[in-house]
Amino acid sequence: MKIVETGGIPMELILKTDYASLYFESNLKLAVCVADEEYIPIDSFKSLFLAVSDLLEVKEIKHFVFDKRQLRTFHQPSMEWYFAIWKTSVREKGLVDHYKILPPLDWFVKAVDAGKWEIFKKYGSDIVNGISINYVDSIDEVVLKLKG
Repeated sequence: MKIVETGGIPMELILKTDYASLYFESNLKLAVCVADEEYIPIDSFKSLFLAVSDLLEVKEIKHFVFDKRQLRTFHQPSMEWYFAIWKTSVREKGLVDHYKILPPLDWFVKAVDAGKWEIFKKYGSDIVNGISINYVDSIDEVVLKLKG
């Protein structure tokens, strides 16, 4: 078990792939996924988030941060799977509080907005019922909020 400092608190490194890292902090019931590369191939992307689903089987996770600041490629099929399939499946396991940190790129933010519009058009906006989605600037911001 490797402990790293993430968001000002020590977190357990659960998984390190070629593209991203997954961390967990038990007191805050917080999992954090950090994109480490500019692009995550869809198979690796799905495996990473399915690892979060598996972690939910053994750990109580109430809050999830997806730190996308390193991403430079927007991939709609990955976003659709993450948004419409994965989020709805983890909602059933109690993970309903999601935070996203986007790269500081205007075009990426616009691509996310357009991608969400396409997903809502295809699946309906009720797919996010019961899920809280917040955009933040840092992991520290989430940690401070959760510490109260």
